[in-house]
Amino acid sequence: MKHLIMGVLVSLMMIQIAGATDPKSADKAALKVVAKVNGMDITNKDVDARLAQIPPQYRSVYASEQGRKKFVEQMIQERLIYLQALKEKYDTNGQVLEQLEKAKQNIMVRRFINDTFSKIKADEADMKAYYETHAAEFTIPPKIWAKHILCKTEDEAKAAFERVKKGEAFEAVAKDVSTCPSSKKGGDLGWFGRDKMVPEFAQKAFSMEKDDVSEPVKTQFGYHIIKVYGKKEAGTKSFEDAKADLKRKLTTKKQQQQMDEMIDKLKTEYSVTIY
Repeated sequence: MKHLIMGVLVSLMMIQIAGATDPKSADKAALKVVAKVNGMDITNKDVDARLAQIPPQYRSVYASEQGRKKFVEQMIQERLIYLQALKEKYDTNGQVLEQLEKAKQNIMVRRFINDTFSKIKADEADMKAYYETHAAEFTIPPKIWAKHILCKTEDEAKAAFERVKKGEAFEAVAKDVSTCPSSKKGGDLGWFGRDKMVPEFAQKAFSMEKDDVSEPVKTQFGYHIIKVYGKKEAGTKSFEDAKADLKRKLTTKKQQQQMDEMIDKLKTEYSVTIY
């Protein structure tokens, strides 16, 4: 239950309200009436609010002027059906009233959580204290930038190694013979940590110096020729670089603690029975 409530809290905390550069003109545009159904206005604000509820991958359908008009027509149809439902007394329907009560509870819970916990945030002192006492969490592991040529057999790998050794460009040989999808990029694997590669590959690659080219290295995927293009030694993320993540993490932790305390207190004020 606590995790469920915290999930709601985190979702609410992530919602940002963007300010307009000219509030008066923005408000005027938002309140412009685009349709009227039996005396009920549909404004630009109503349309934007409904569009925001649509998953992003479908929202683009209504991005054009024509698409927006189509969406307004759908909203008009909904209002017409709503009016007919009112005429047929659906506002007194038992199932409707039950769902309305559930919706009211959900809205009240979300608003209460937002109003109660949105003000709780980790401060600079909290973040610095955590940073200084959890140094291991901010260690940046060593990384290397490497390219490789992957062959199915050892003989093929040895032949590829000889071509590179004789002066052919590593990337050209990779494009020509490597069976790895990275061959299209000249065998480029980019920057990676030791834990991103199989042990045999990582052990060899991290033991090499910049510009070294390895002889065939066997792994479960075949035989690799490795060339190292760059190395980054282990380091520590600075407090400034870690600050944004720390604020999110510690704010969530602080809010969770407050939530737990509140729930424990409420359990003493209201009866709870689990069957």
